Amino acid sequence: MDFSRLAPVVPASLQLHRVSLHLTSPVQAAHGLHGERNVVLVELNEGWGECGAPDNPAYSGESADAAYEALSDIFFPLLTSQFTTREIPMSALDLRALIGEHHPDALVRFPMAVAALEMALLDAQLRADNIDFTQCFTIRETGDALAGATLGNTGSLDDLALSAAVAVREGYGRIKIKIAPNYDIEPIRAVRSALPDHIMLVADANGSYSADDLAHVAALHELGLDLVEQPFAAHDTATHQALVATATVRVALDEGVRTTQDALHAALNHECTDITLKPAKFGYPACVRLLNECHDQGIDAWVGGMFDTGVARWANVRLATHRGATLASDIGSSSRYWTSDITTPVETIEGKAHISHLAEVGLSGTPLL
Repeated sequence: MDFSRLAPVVPASLQLHRVSLHLTSPVQAAHGLHGERNVVLVELNEGWGECGAPDNPAYSGESADAAYEALSDIFFPLLTSQFTTREIPMSALDLRALIGEHHPDALVRFPMAVAALEMALLDAQLRADNIDFTQCFTIRETGDALAGATLGNTGSLDDLALSAAVAVREGYGRIKIKIAPNYDIEPIRAVRSALPDHIMLVADANGSYSADDLAHVAALHELGLDLVEQPFAAHDTATHQALVATATVRVALDEGVRTTQDALHAALNHECTDITLKPAKFGYPACVRLLNECHDQGIDAWVGGMFDTGVARWANVRLATHRGATLASDIGSSSRYWTSDITTPVETIEGKAHISHLAEVGLSGTPLL
């Protein structure tokens, strides 16, 4: 089913919520420590959206506080004046054009706030039509979604290796760790030693290496690293192309892409070998289009997360059932992230997540607020 066939809805009810959660295992990334999230949730009629913007704006320049203000001060008043007060129905496919017409700079400044509002509107449309998001694309033959595990890294190397071994016992087929200059060789060795050969090891560098580190990053493959995510600075096209040309380690981008068009161009331009989709930045309709393209072009891809609650995690599970999501996605069990999730928790079985575990239709998980 095409998104354009969904009936538009009148945004009769618009609300913002803030929820604070602490990660079970803090994660140290190049742009800061992730220990908790102050999550911004959008409620539109019966639909829900989650804003992926972190507390610290270092990741993309957009913080949770800034996203909240954009939603409350710019986007909600726009929808109220254009649709709510006049009871005119609206479609998620028209939202970006509307914002671009009235606040063109906001699309660039607050992409995750826009994506959260679009998510809530799309969820509201799907629920109103009693349709599940997975009916809008071709899913994997097995109907499930491949899940990867991301490890916290604030403990010792022995702790890191133990965490990797536990994840393998839980059935995860891909393990991801954070690396940075002067914190790469030893953690990669420690984790690889705990993994069977067939388990994929991914390291996320968050753009922390320079062009002078090219040979060093390429050599990490010799330690058993399979894929490195965003090794160099955003938009450092030449160095990413040079790393891909070594044909040593697979490469994906994150901070270096702001739209699905950027992501596809990077793959076709040999800046990366694989595509990370970030629905929190791109929005779900655009991600579906990109996964369709990845399938047609034979490009491997996975769904990337933002330390999501079950609101977005369930949406990402649904998206990761797309046949174009060929690699394990950032949709590990809720218990790996939160002591208690705000929705029915996502649970993986043998490294796979199943939407059959969720009762309601739509896109997002429903928060139990």
